[in-house]
Amino acid sequence: MSVFIILVVYLLVLLLAHIMQNRLIFHPGKLADGYQFDLGPEDEEIFLETQDGERINALYFAGTNDEIVLYFHGNAGDMSSWQYVAEDFVRLGYHFFIIDYRGYGKSSGSLSEDGLYADARAAWDYVTNVKHFTPESIVIYGRSIGTGVAVELATHTHARALILEAPYTGLRALARQKAPFILPSLTLQYSFDNLSKIDRIGSPILFIHGSNDRLIPPSHSQKLFDAFQGRKKLVTIEGGSHNDLSTHSSYHDALQAM
Repeated sequence: MSVFIILVVYLLVLLLAHIMQNRLIFHPGKLADGYQFDLGPEDEEIFLETQDGERINALYFAGTNDEIVLYFHGNAGDMSSWQYVAEDFVRLGYHFFIIDYRGYGKSSGSLSEDGLYADARAAWDYVTNVKHFTPESIVIYGRSIGTGVAVELATHTHARALILEAPYTGLRALARQKAPFILPSLTLQYSFDNLSKIDRIGSPILFIHGSNDRLIPPSHSQKLFDAFQGRKKLVTIEGGSHNDLSTHSSYHDALQAM
C-alpha cells in the first residue's frame, strides 16, 4: 500500500471520527411521550424550557430535609433507568432533581456542549425559582459525562457542594489518552474542559472514583483534586469500576458524610 493511499485512509478515519462523534460519545435512550415513570405521590414529572427553546424532561423526588441534589447523569440511557439513583439520596432525606439532556428520553433538541449547559441552567433555575431552594441548600452532582455539565454549572452558581463521580480532566484529554490517533484536539468538537474550570468553583468538592475504572482512569480525579484549591475530599472506591460504585458500601459512606 502506497504512502498516498495510507494518508487518504487516515484522513477518512479522521473525517469519520469527526462526523460520528455524537454516536461515539453519547448513547441516548428514547422514551414515548406517554411513558410513565415510577413516581411516588409527592414526586413529579416536569418539563423545563431552556433559553434556546428546547423542552427538557425532568423528575422531582420529594425528600424530608431542606436540601436537594441536582443530578446530571452519564452518557447512556435515559431517566427510565436513571430515576432509581434517587433512592440513594432520598433515603438520606435529600430531595432529588434529575433531567434528561436534550435528545434523551422525552427531551427535545439535538446534542451540543452549549446545549447541555443550557439544560443544566434550566434545571438550576427551576429548582431555585419554582421549588424555592436556596443555592446554599443545593448539591450539584455529576456522573461521568455529566461531570462536565456539573462543573460548568458550578462555575456560575454558589451551591452548597459539588460531587463529581468518575470525572475526567477534559474530554479531549481523555480522548488523547484513549484514541490519540484520531487527533482529538482537531476532530473533537466537545471539550468539557473540567481541569481549566475546576479552580473557579467556590463550592466544596467531593471527588469519587473507582480504583479499577478502565473507562475514565482514577488519575483524572487525582489531577482535578490536586488542581482545586478549595475545600475538597477524594474518595477512591477500592475495587470499584466505572458503573458499579453504588454497589460498594464505601460509596454510601461518602454520601452519608457529605
